[in-house]
Amino acid sequence: MKKIHKNKVFEGEHAIGDFLTPGSMGPTPLVELPASLNPFTKDKVRIFIKLVNLVPLFNIKSQPAHMMLDNIPRDELKKIKNLVEYSSGNTALSLAVLAQYFGIEKMYAIITPDVPESKKRILRLVGTNLLISHGPKSPDVKEDVGGIYDAKLMGQKPGWHNLHQYINPGNWEAGEEYVGKELWQQLGTELSFFTSSIGTAGTITGAGKYLKSKNKKLKVLGVAVKEGSSIPGPRGEVMIHKLGIEWQNTVDEVSAVETFNAFKSGLDLIRAGFFVGPSTGMQLSALLDKIREYKKKGQLKNLKNENGEVVSCFIACDSMFPYIDEYFDNLPDNLFPRVKDLPAGR
Repeated sequence: MKKIHKNKVFEGEHAIGDFLTPGSMGPTPLVELPASLNPFTKDKVRIFIKLVNLVPLFNIKSQPAHMMLDNIPRDELKKIKNLVEYSSGNTALSLAVLAQYFGIEKMYAIITPDVPESKKRILRLVGTNLLISHGPKSPDVKEDVGGIYDAKLMGQKPGWHNLHQYINPGNWEAGEEYVGKELWQQLGTELSFFTSSIGTAGTITGAGKYLKSKNKKLKVLGVAVKEGSSIPGPRGEVMIHKLGIEWQNTVDEVSAVETFNAFKSGLDLIRAGFFVGPSTGMQLSALLDKIREYKKKGQLKNLKNENGEVVSCFIACDSMFPYIDEYFDNLPDNLFPRVKDLPAGR
């Protein structure tokens, strides 16, 4: 059972571990977007962003990472010296930090050669050991090839453990506990439309399933990367069908988003004061496109709650800081203020 610390004060020998435990500071904030970011306010559409990026490790993957570690039986946990996971992002980063509070000495992340040097440095900065796999970038979870399979084999060695986030129940359980339950606490039956990107499918499956159990009319929109595009974190529209977590029975529709739209929407959110990554921007882009489509077809009325409003929510997954170079690489220069030299002698 999660413990909320009064006045957010963490004391004693286990203070850091307590601080890093999901839910220790209560629900993550939920903020409604203004008309400048929501062109459908006159249609009684309200859009909320759930700022899961404000958890202690600044990314949503810290929640399932902690849940998966916490689910390991204590007698088995004592034997683990090394963790290994196929991840070049927030799961690996979170596990590298959290593992030490579960008595695990080292974290190894299996990555592919295309991972940018900036991301490698972030992972190394927090103590992650990197192993390069020359298999496919988005391997099929069920195939015996690539980094996921490599991690599975390494995890079978004495003293090693592979959490296998792509099938681990703790992944979607965290989505249920820290996204679904919190949203129900914050919005209840007002919420009629939930949006989330699909990476491992843990968040959208856990949160979506819980919310639908409370409100059978609620619609769930999944967001994937459009084929030919590149957005860090989520999977492509083809590869989402090769995941291990069964998301299909929870998600009503899937939208695919192009690179530019993800980064441009992310930039709009950043300049409004939400320092988010492009996977958050892609959700807003998909949500707005879907609302526009529903409006055009006269279907918005089907999403209205008892107050006659369409209340929707999407997830802020992580911060902008690991993706600063990507924002500049994927958006035109005219979207950024110029840098000018002052006249000499001033």
